[in-house]
Amino acid sequence: MRETRAILQQNFFSIVVLLVVLFQGALASGQSATSLRFTDIDGQSWDGQLVSLDQDVLVYKPAEVAGGLDATKKLEQIVRIERFNKSPNRGSDAWPIKVGLTDGSILAIQKIEGREKDWRIQLDDRMAQVGFAGELKYLKLKSLDAKGEEAWEAYVREEIKSDALIVVRPGGALDRVDGVVKEIRDGKIQFDVDGQIVEASFDRLAGVLWYRKALSAKPKGVNVILSNGSTLFSQKVKLVDDSLQIAGSWGDSLIVPLQWLDAIDCGLDKLAWLSGLMPIDSRSNNKGGFGDFDSMLAKTTKPRWVKGEGSNQDLLFSGPGEYMFRAPEGMTKLQARLQRSSESESRSAILVEVWVDDQIAIRKEIAPEEELLDLEVPIVPEKKIKLVMASKSALNLGTRVLWRQPRLSK
Repeated sequence: MRETRAILQQNFFSIVVLLVVLFQGALASGQSATSLRFTDIDGQSWDGQLVSLDQDVLVYKPAEVAGGLDATKKLEQIVRIERFNKSPNRGSDAWPIKVGLTDGSILAIQKIEGREKDWRIQLDDRMAQVGFAGELKYLKLKSLDAKGEEAWEAYVREEIKSDALIVVRPGGALDRVDGVVKEIRDGKIQFDVDGQIVEASFDRLAGVLWYRKALSAKPKGVNVILSNGSTLFSQKVKLVDDSLQIAGSWGDSLIVPLQWLDAIDCGLDKLAWLSGLMPIDSRSNNKGGFGDFDSMLAKTTKPRWVKGEGSNQDLLFSGPGEYMFRAPEGMTKLQARLQRSSESESRSAILVEVWVDDQIAIRKEIAPEEELLDLEVPIVPEKKIKLVMASKSALNLGTRVLWRQPRLSK
């Protein structure tokens, strides 16, 4: 009887220990899920958990003080907030529609219906927002090839005097039809063309443009970057349980899962990380010489973002290639440190170019014996910036290069 009691006590103790371990693991998992890295304007970083931020103040819980009081920082001192253990992007197929707002926000959604400033948007299978009051500038309905993307961008930048449908013609060419958007419903757009109402189906359109007056001044705020491809210009962000409440020009706060958060860019008027900007083009210029496999290799060797030091990402050129983006408003300087990979014993000289539209801003060379090149290049705001890397040898030996934390500043 005594032996039985001892065995039961031992088993009970083991169960208690197991439950404590599981609880601690769950607690640690919960903490890591909300763990963020904060970076200030001086380049100093620290970890913690977001409580809230508005146009003036960041409130957070420092990681080194478990259960301690909230800490505050003036937002003007903060450049970026980034989440650890980011959820992988589920792919563009999950969010096929991109909504551009007049405040500069880009919202990735699955569905949209409504008119004027009264919209119902479907963020995800289980999340819808009724009464979305954001002022729409454009609605991009599908992905396009490189030529189509360039034409679409030209239409978006063009000053228009009315709303417009951007129609996909046979063969893939885009064309503009002017009129007035009346309503969007059931995957169709009711459109007034010279007093005649027509219905245009989403599958025949590249997108829609609205005639909008330019904003006299952009309000203060931050960019909230989500893993689904959204970039939201927000005046207030608050963490409630496991959800993020994002307030902006769209009326009621958007509520999304915390797992969707990639970063919050607080340096809109200070600096911009290149990794946070939407690329226009990214391509490999490696000629290959493998016949039918060249197109496949070009996709896998084009410039791409990889995890860098600290909280930011590095741009990897696996070989000769190009990466193009548009410089944000107010940004006049591009900075980066280029580091050659040490994996290859044989090396070619590497030619580095930075283009501003169709003009070369700088041309440098990384000699075969050199490891690093620090770049500081003057650029022009709102112009296309193209980064080009080429090999001075047909063999392309040792041309794998990292652009360490490329950034733009005033």
